[in-house]
Amino acid sequence: MSYERSVYRDAQAIAMGLPRVNAEIALWEGNQKKTKSIRHRLWRLYEAQKHLTESPEDSMSLVDQLKAINNG
Repeated sequence: MSYERSVYRDAQAIAMGLPRVNAEIALWEGNQKKTKSIRHRLWRLYEAQKHLTESPEDSMSLVDQLKAINNG
């Protein structure tokens, strides 16, 4: 897929944590009609799942850095 990525939305998805990401993936995959927004949401969730399983420390560090930038 090729579309504009939102760092803020990516960070929010990663910040949810792996159990909640997996639960949302199951929820949206169960939907028979997948609109464009649902497909993009699933894509973002799969990316967050990949990052959380491959490098959880780096993912949380990125989320902390983005929170500091937004609050500072």
